Amino acid sequence: MPSTLPALLFTSAEKHPHRPLFIHRGHELTYESAVQQCRAFGRALRELGVLEGDRVALVINNRPEYPLAYYGALCAGATIVPLCPDTRRGTLLRALRHCEARAVVIEPRNTKLLEACQSELPELRAVISVGAPAKVDLGDAMPHLNIQTLLEGPDGPPSTVSSESLAAIMYTSGTTAQPKGVMLAHRNLLANTRSTVEYLHLNADERLALVLPLFYSYGNSLLHTHIAAGGTLVDVGTVAFPAAVLRGIAQARCTGLSGVPSTFARLVHSKVMGEFDLSSLRYLTQAGGPMTPALTERVLAAFQNAELFVMYGQTEAAPRLTFLAPADLSRKLGSVGKAIPDVTLEVLDAAGKPVDVGAEGELVARGDNIMLGYFKDPEATARALRPEGLRTGDLARVDDEGFITIIGRSSDMIKAGAHRIGPKEIEAVIEKLDGITECAVVGVPDELLGEAIAAFIVRTDGKGPSEKEIMRFCHEHLPRFKLPAHLVFVDTLPRTNTGKLRRSSLKSWQPETKS
Repeated sequence: MPSTLPALLFTSAEKHPHRPLFIHRGHELTYESAVQQCRAFGRALRELGVLEGDRVALVINNRPEYPLAYYGALCAGATIVPLCPDTRRGTLLRALRHCEARAVVIEPRNTKLLEACQSELPELRAVISVGAPAKVDLGDAMPHLNIQTLLEGPDGPPSTVSSESLAAIMYTSGTTAQPKGVMLAHRNLLANTRSTVEYLHLNADERLALVLPLFYSYGNSLLHTHIAAGGTLVDVGTVAFPAAVLRGIAQARCTGLSGVPSTFARLVHSKVMGEFDLSSLRYLTQAGGPMTPALTERVLAAFQNAELFVMYGQTEAAPRLTFLAPADLSRKLGSVGKAIPDVTLEVLDAAGKPVDVGAEGELVARGDNIMLGYFKDPEATARALRPEGLRTGDLARVDDEGFITIIGRSSDMIKAGAHRIGPKEIEAVIEKLDGITECAVVGVPDELLGEAIAAFIVRTDGKGPSEKEIMRFCHEHLPRFKLPAHLVFVDTLPRTNTGKLRRSSLKSWQPETKS
């Protein structure tokens, strides 16, 4: 595999020049065209004063300009900083200031967030819109450009970056605290790309149904792996409109679909799930948090022709660490599988010693995919990157065959009296009930126990089993100390922009006081 990401794109373009890299609303971006436009964009950035190692932020939705800006900035030797386009002024300015962005590529509707920002962003040299620039006062010294003009310019010489050069700063999703900037070298991203292409058996005929945002580490991985394979990303929209996603998969004859648990929950509970021909799907991948066995079984029933790969990882690992092969799914349901190729995993105790089979400990990872550290945060880097490897912060156990089960984040464990309780087991039981779409379990303050178990439940179409029926089912399948003290029916669960459950938002819930 090539040693830098631009070389990855160039290699696939030489093999498949006329194959589409990205399809968006019927428009096809071919590999040959992508290379030409990326080289032009890289040259334009250098002319704007972007030097090798400078940060270029992308605040873009899933559209052809995303891979062009991403790989084009890499052609200039810059470091990519993907940011969520669904943002607010304070959030955006903090991120741009923290990464010291030299240029930002942004949706026109968001350019107003940068009005009068020069005093707050002294490093910023250019604002590039992915459409006609909005009428916003950015100051006389700040170029405000249309990316299309830059993509149509002349080619530039390649950069001199190496495999060790910093390719991207990926901000963590911030489910519990302030996001941290994960520094990933070309080597880190390529190592993970190579391993993922290998275990998924990706090839140039792949047409991935893209529903995940590309700025997210999971989406970022989909971009690189499909470029490496010479495949195609097909934008089919978001699961906010499940019928449109399913129609897009059927019409484009997509071979793959990747999602987080909420992605699949929205699709399999859609009323139109059975109305489309999804037989072209060869595989599904699921990551971004645990999927309960009940939901897994529903997904397998809904997508009968597709194999399901359950995966686990972290942004700090670029991002993949494990996968559970479809052949092992039925007998190891609930496990995240084993380490991906070229990654070593251990479950260690507090002293850094391997735990016994079946015992609980922290999952620790080593491999070329592991990050360089956190940007401008040496203390957090020192806590995460230890001599034994990346301390994931995830509690896990390994069985006698080497299969790993994630118990949960150490911060998610519920401390009720003398017990430490993982939420996954309780969620899995409740989601077995018909009429339950999703369930999230957290610990809430309790005077007697320290924390009490609260289950937040989304019922299908607002209907489903009653509180009494749910508690009766829990009594049948859970020990007494794991029974929820509170059942809370909600319309939706709080999630990050990438679809991950935001447990911290639920922990502030308090039961109504009885007068």
